[in-house]
Amino acid sequence: MNVDNKETNHLFLKVFSYNSIVVVGKLITSFVVSKVSAIYLGPSGYAIVGNFKNVLQGLLGITSTGFQSGVVKYVTENKNDKEKLNILISSVLFLTVIISFVVGILIYLFSEQLTVYVLKEPTYIYVFEWLAFFLPLVSLNFITIYIANGLQKIRLYTLIITLSNVVNALGSFFLIYYFNLKGALMASLIVPSLSFLLGFIFKEIREIYSVFYKYYKDISITFIKSISTYLFMAIYSSILISLSYILIRNKIIESINTFNAGLWEAMNKISTFYMMFFSSLFTLYLLPELTNNKTVKGYYQIMKHYFKYILPIMLVLFTGLYIFRVYVIKIVLTNEFEYVKHFFLLQFVGDFIKILAFSIAYQFHAKKMVKFYLISDFILYGTFYIFSTFLINDFNLQGIYYAYILSALLYFLSVVLFVSRNNQKYLVTHVL
Repeated sequence: MNVDNKETNHLFLKVFSYNSIVVVGKLITSFVVSKVSAIYLGPSGYAIVGNFKNVLQGLLGITSTGFQSGVVKYVTENKNDKEKLNILISSVLFLTVIISFVVGILIYLFSEQLTVYVLKEPTYIYVFEWLAFFLPLVSLNFITIYIANGLQKIRLYTLIITLSNVVNALGSFFLIYYFNLKGALMASLIVPSLSFLLGFIFKEIREIYSVFYKYYKDISITFIKSISTYLFMAIYSSILISLSYILIRNKIIESINTFNAGLWEAMNKISTFYMMFFSSLFTLYLLPELTNNKTVKGYYQIMKHYFKYILPIMLVLFTGLYIFRVYVIKIVLTNEFEYVKHFFLLQFVGDFIKILAFSIAYQFHAKKMVKFYLISDFILYGTFYIFSTFLINDFNLQGIYYAYILSALLYFLSVVLFVSRNNQKYLVTHVL
């Protein structure tokens, strides 16, 4: 084995090790939150919380999570140029705060309409009013994590996520136990805000925000314009994801009932348990590697090495979860969700295809292949909703899973086609 391969293997295994710690922590946290939610909210409560989290996901896509690829890419590229790095960090924090305040004001103004459509209960208007207040803190919590990711400070990244996991588990348990559905809704806001504030116990986090204080006058308009591409991509995706899932969930409520919408949400929740592991690998390992790569040969080497590890993991994981699905439901949820066992195989097929597609699609982020990103995302989420509206009439809830597999397959084929045909426009065929 040559030196380059040894270094690549070492980096992957290092990231894999830290990522495993992060994922185990998230799994424990998600287990606590899911179990408490299942006991105190039931399937119907699951559906309402799912709707709210989709809205929050869409809003955060605009204010922070949408910057993830851009922040990781530019911080990684400039981590050795301290002056430029400080300006970049200051610029992204400034942009996040400004956008969060603007979006927060809009949320407050339209809180009544949002409450009726999303939560189905006008008395919950205070949830959106508090969302307007907490949004900047929630957004900064995510941006801090992305900066640590881009700096490739894997240890710091792991510590931040671990702290967030502990706060999430304890905070969510307390709020759901004492306040039921109201507590579950407010936990989505209070927990990440508290995690952000507690993050200042780490010296590296304090240093990141001291940079903002020292360099706020040197905001880079060039950087803001560059990252605006990612912002546009994020807004587009956030709207597609949030809107499609809310519309599908509401379609289930209208065509079947809220209980079945909660079953679908519960299966989605189980899916997020293992999807968080793969999404972490995307950003911790794959995105920085693809960002730094400049050649077509290098791209295929990265992907070959990545899939050599990831495919066996996926197969073992899905096989194990399917065999023990009844126990997974009992442990994570309650007997009230037992019918979910019939959807495991279909969910796994769709997730398997989507993980493969997402892995390949990260080239869109690394090389700013915007047009292909926009088209492929519409194929994934647009067709998911369209197929769902037709198939639910013939197959009830199972039709949603058929729609998911079909949309994921179309997405995979489109991503493979776009990347294979256009890589040479963004990469060189050989090193000069």
